Amino acid sequence: MIKVGIVGSGFGLYGLLPAFNSTPNCKVISICGSESERMLDYCMSIGLKKIYRSWQEMLDKEDLEAIALAVTPNAQYEIAKAAIEKGLHIFAEKPLTATLEQAQELLQLASQKKIVHAIDFLFPEIEEWKKVKKLLDKKVCGNLKQINLKWDFLSYDIKNQKSSWKTNTAEGGGALSFYFSHSLYYLEYFAGKIFDLKSRLSYASKSPNGGDVGVDLQLEFENGVLCNAHINCNSSDVNKHQLEFICDEGTINLENENNITSNFIIKIKKNGEEKQLPLPHEQNIEGEDERVRIVRKLATRFINSIIQEKQFIPSFNEGVRVQELIEKIRNQNVT
Repeated sequence: MIKVGIVGSGFGLYGLLPAFNSTPNCKVISICGSESERMLDYCMSIGLKKIYRSWQEMLDKEDLEAIALAVTPNAQYEIAKAAIEKGLHIFAEKPLTATLEQAQELLQLASQKKIVHAIDFLFPEIEEWKKVKKLLDKKVCGNLKQINLKWDFLSYDIKNQKSSWKTNTAEGGGALSFYFSHSLYYLEYFAGKIFDLKSRLSYASKSPNGGDVGVDLQLEFENGVLCNAHINCNSSDVNKHQLEFICDEGTINLENENNITSNFIIKIKKNGEEKQLPLPHEQNIEGEDERVRIVRKLATRFINSIIQEKQFIPSFNEGVRVQELIEKIRNQNVT
């Protein structure tokens, strides 16, 4: 039974804790965060008694084997360094850190200690996304030529005018780092390594800390596949995530509306006909954040990797790769 500690009272509480608490061969023995009524009530309901306000104290006092983090990128860098020093396995959030230099340092330290390290890149764990990956690998519509990505929504922080790190680029926020880090990972998951890119970041007065709210990219992959990618987290009238895979014999569409990880549909257009694949949607547990179901899959693989002493994917390696792309894009947009 792998003993795990959680750090974070936001997504750490309503995302990581229920996911890890229901993962086989895993026991959550402590959590660190602000002692809100919500946290105290939930921890009481599941019998979790060890609640800390200091992560240093938790790491010193508890006999942990792994930690799962949902904190700011700068805090994650600091906590992860301390955890690596203690030989703890780490389940981290994206982006891994606020800078490429920090990410590279964590990877080097983790490799030296030979710990299992993971990053919470959710989307490729979704069954519909796995299905599209199989369709592309089997060349059901021929060879992939181009990807068109459109992801429009209104972020919680902009909608509620909440000032936090998520809209502060210096702290690892902004649409590029906080949201598009997912896309940079999953685009390479589908099409291989990005070879070249051209980018444009957009801004809006509604962003509480002035962080970028939009990203537009033209990408070229090493295999010659092209991509037009667009994300806007300041869209008040559209909440839609769309991926179009144009192949030489047809097109595959993957999309959902008004959800983050749920209710994706797949449509295939080939030989003049379009059909939607009849896939059963996985059900979320009532009252549970829709992402918990996906985090649980990652958590299960993470725990199994620890037990089997095998490295995990996505790991800090992928976190560093995404940070490299983020910094390349930001450097193109320095004025």
